[in-house]
Amino acid sequence: MVLDIIMRQILFTGVEALKIITAIALIIGGVVILETFSILPGLGGESAIGTILVIVVVRELGPLLTAFIVIGRSGTAISTEIGYMTVNHEVEAIESMGINPLRFIALPRIIGVAVAIAALSFYFNTIALFGGYFFARFMVDIPFGTYIANLSAAIGFWDVAVSGVKCAVFGVIVATICCYAGFTVRYSFTEIPQVTTKAVVTSIYLCFLSNILITLFFYI
Repeated sequence: MVLDIIMRQILFTGVEALKIITAIALIIGGVVILETFSILPGLGGESAIGTILVIVVVRELGPLLTAFIVIGRSGTAISTEIGYMTVNHEVEAIESMGINPLRFIALPRIIGVAVAIAALSFYFNTIALFGGYFFARFMVDIPFGTYIANLSAAIGFWDVAVSGVKCAVFGVIVATICCYAGFTVRYSFTEIPQVTTKAVVTSIYLCFLSNILITLFFYI
């Protein structure tokens, strides 16, 4: 039963967000490539493109933008769903059957969101790095072989590993905050929009903060 909830959460959080992730990744990748060539034409923009893409996309924007999209789509849905369950006394009913609501309701969502953010971030990075090239290819003259060589030289194991760490941390933060917000609803359905808004703001703030701390820890 718990595994079914995890899989449904991954489906809702991950698969159903692919369209918007694809669109944003294409735009981000293309814009970064174009900006690199417009800002660094005399400083070896072509040779610097790999390093800049890795720093901007893989290290920072990939995990962070993916987390923000998940907050807007799934975070609000989680806090709203649990809020309704709390007001309707469904959580109390689960407890009365001897089932731990944290294990049955919160844990599957935390795992599902963390896995989905990691998968979506990998997908985002792939689309931004490769799709962005073809998106910008109409305006920038850089051979694909040269682009791949520069990108391969710039990206390292730690870039991928740290991106994965960020995704896991963001997933736990988002799901935990949104689940907690849903459980704090007590008396009225009118509380649900309030706690949902608070959960979104708190999640964004904590994701920003944890992103800075992780970057400082691994790269500074």
